[in-house]
Formats: sequence, structure tokens, C-alpha cells
Amino acid sequence: MSAEVQSSNGAGLPDQPPSHGDHAEARLLEPVATVVRGVYRLCLVGLVASALGPLAGTKLGLMWGGPNVCAESRSDFGTDGFTDRFQPHAGVEVMTRPSYCTDHADGVQRLFDFLGGFPSLLLVLGILFLLNRLIRGASREGVFTTRTAKYLRIAGWWLLLGCLVAAVVEAGAHAALLATLAKDYTFTADSWLETWQPPYALVFTSLGILTFARIMRTGVAMREDLEGTV
Repeated sequence: MSAEVQSSNGAGLPDQPPSHGDHAEARLLEPVATVVRGVYRLCLVGLVASALGPLAGTKLGLMWGGPNVCAESRSDFGTDGFTDRFQPHAGVEVMTRPSYCTDHADGVQRLFDFLGGFPSLLLVLGILFLLNRLIRGASREGVFTTRTAKYLRIAGWWLLLGCLVAAVVEAGAHAALLATLAKDYTFTADSWLETWQPPYALVFTSLGILTFARIMRTGVAMREDLEGTV
């Protein structure tokens, strides 16, 4: 009788659940796994190349620039005196935003210029590192594990706190740099807030990641309880 029951179950209905490291769960990580691995390796190569290259007179990291240090003003003004150059249609007003640049920047100006982009770069590298660790662990141990939920939660907090800190630091650095380049611009709390642009999209994305990490952690606990009961 037991043999008949076993034969009726068929080969397509295994008695045991699939192992954590099987190919079926690994396919769940695509296409983000391939993209993250590729971009992460490219970033590492870029960092190594930038470290080996000359640092004097350049921006560090992946965002190289020439000897010029520039800061764009947040104030727009009309260009009535240059309508012949821009040639707008009738009834159209042309607005422009000046950009202040210097090729004789001192150390403080280069520091402000560096801080105007490095926090975002650090945020991207950090999230790529965490996602790469998450994908490696999920490919080896399985997607629905406590480790995966843990790294997903860490990635969510890194993105949430990192995007807020990066936006604040870069806004302050931009306002401070502009104050050193423009005579009619002073560095104040108001100028800092005018430059700051809240990263709404990243905040909502990070909150979604944290919520999904909590759901996955609860699901993993329920799965472990079910397997222990069975």
C-alpha cells in the first residue's frame, strides 16, 4: 500500500521542500543580482583607478573634474539684454541661472567642492556593497532566510539615513562654496535651506525597503515555526 501511495505522488511532488540554495530561489534574484554585481565591480575598478591617478587638482572618487571649481546660483534672473542671442518667441521670457567658476581654487574651496558630491557617492557605494552581500548570501543560503531579512533591513536604514545626511551635507557645502565665489552671496542658515532639496523619492523607497524587510522577517519566522512543527 505504501508503494502505491508513493507511486501515486509522482516525481513532480517531492516530499521535502526545496533546499535553500537551489537554482529556483537563485532565479528570484534576477535581474537585480546581475546588475548589482556588474555596477559594484565597475565602481571598485573606478575607485582603484582614481586612487592610482593624480589627486592634485581633481575631484576624488568617480566624479573627476578639471582644475575648475564651479558653483551654480539658485537665483534666476531675466536676460532682456541678451534676447538677440537666445531668440525667444514673442511673449516668452528667458531666465538664466549664473554659474561661478574658478581655476585658482584654494584648499577650502576644493574641500567644499569635494563635499558637494562625495556623500552621494558614498551612499551609492554603501548600498551597492550591502546589496552585493545580500545577493551573495541569498544565492548561497536561500532567499527566505534571517540573513536576507537582516541585510535588507540594514540596506533600508543605510538608504534612509544616508540620503538625508548626504542631502544636508551637500547643500551646506554648495552654499559655502558659492559664498566664497560670489560677493553678493553669504553663507547663512537660510541660504543652506534654500539649497537643500529633500530626497523624497529615496525616503519613500527606503521606508518601503524597511517595511518589506519586516514582512520578510516575519515570514521567515513563520516558515521556521512551520518546519519545526512538521
